[in-house]
Amino acid sequence: MKSTLAIFALSAVLMSGLVLLPGINMKSFAISNDQGQLTLADMNLVMGGSFQQISTEEASESEAPVKNVTFVAVEKNLTLPGGQSIAALTWNGTIPGPTVRVTQGDVLNINIINHPNNTLIHSLDHHASTLSAVPNFGPINVSDSKQYSFVASQPGFFKYHCEGNAVLTMDQHVFQGMVGGVIVDPQVGYTGYEGVAVENGTNAITTADVDADAKEVAFQFSEYYLDPSGQYDAAAMFAHAPTASWINGIPFGYDPVITKTANATTLFFKQGDHVRFFLLNHGDLPTNFHIVGEMLDRVTDGSIVSGIGKQTYTVGGSNDAIVDVVFDQPGVYAFVNHDYSQLFKGQAGLVVVDGPDNGTSNLLGLTDDSNPSNAIPPTGENSIPVNVKPYMLGTPLAWNGQNTSSTT
Repeated sequence: MKSTLAIFALSAVLMSGLVLLPGINMKSFAISNDQGQLTLADMNLVMGGSFQQISTEEASESEAPVKNVTFVAVEKNLTLPGGQSIAALTWNGTIPGPTVRVTQGDVLNINIINHPNNTLIHSLDHHASTLSAVPNFGPINVSDSKQYSFVASQPGFFKYHCEGNAVLTMDQHVFQGMVGGVIVDPQVGYTGYEGVAVENGTNAITTADVDADAKEVAFQFSEYYLDPSGQYDAAAMFAHAPTASWINGIPFGYDPVITKTANATTLFFKQGDHVRFFLLNHGDLPTNFHIVGEMLDRVTDGSIVSGIGKQTYTVGGSNDAIVDVVFDQPGVYAFVNHDYSQLFKGQAGLVVVDGPDNGTSNLLGLTDDSNPSNAIPPTGENSIPVNVKPYMLGTPLAWNGQNTSSTT
C-alpha cells in the first residue's frame, strides 16, 4: 500500500510540474529524415499538420555539432520467433528502438511524437542527458509532440526509455519494448591497448599493440514479462520471473545452430579482428557478460578501465560497459549472460570467426557473412565498417539497408 501511495505521490509531483513549470513545448516541429526516421512529408500526412524546424535557444546558440533525432511512439503487435505474440510498445517500430551515435559535446535536439493511431500516453527519458526531468520527460498525449535539447556530456552507451504517464505504467512501457540506446563516443576518440594472446600452434604468450580502430557490436539486454496473449504481466515482473530474456529484442536471435531459432543469424568476424562490444542492460536482472572461449581483453565502465583480461563482467540494470576483444583463433564462440536462468531464456548467441580459408563458415554450411543490422551500431570515428543485412524485431519506419542510425 505504501509503495502504491508513493507512486501516486510522485506522479502528482510530475503532473503539477507539467502544469506549473515553463518550457514545455507541445507544438509541431520538423522531422529530420535519416535512417530509422519518418520524412517531413510522411509526418505531414500522418499528423495532418504543418511542421517547421525549431530548436531551443541553447541549441541554436551553441557552436557544438547539433544532431536532430526523432522518436515516434508506435503501438503494434509483434511476434517472437517461437510464436509468442507481444502487444508491443516501440520507438520507431522496433524493439529496441534506433541506436543513436554522437560525440561527447554534441547537442541533441530530441523530437518526440505520440503517433495518432496510438491509445496510450507516452514520454521519453534520456539517460545521456543532464536536464530537468520535469517537464522534459513528462507525458505526451496521443497525436501530440514535444521537443527538448541537451548536451551529450559523458561518453558511454546510454539508455533511453518511455516513462509512461508521469512514471505510472513506466514498467509496462519499458518491458513491452520502449527502450533504446545512445552511444556517446569520447571527444578524443577511443584508445588502443596492449593485447595478450597465445601464439598459434604453441604455448607461448605474446603481446601486441591493438589499434583503437575496431569492428563494433551493440548488445542491448532485457526481459519480457508476458501473459499468453502477449499483454504485460506485472506480477511476473515484480517476481523477477521473465517469460523470456533477450538480446536486441529477440531471444536466441543470434543462434541458428544450437537452439535453431527461426531466422536467427550469427555474427561474423575474421581471425585477428579487434571487436568493440557496446553493452547496455535495460532489464531488472544483471547481465553477466561472458564469451565462451575468449577473454574480455579490456573493460571500460564509464570513463574508467575497470578490467583487463576478465572472464566475465557484470552490467547492472540500466547500466553499460564497453568490452574490447581480439579474436585470435578461428572457431565458434558463444556470447552469453552467465546467469543460467537468463542464458536458457534467450540471452545467448554465436560468433563465427573465420580464418583465411573461411573454414568455420564452410564447416557450418554458412554462406552469408553479413552481420545482423540490430547488432551493428552506426559508425563512428574509430569504427571499421562491416557488411550488414536487415535483421531486427519489427519493421522500422524507414530503412536504408546499412544500419540503425537516427541522427543527422
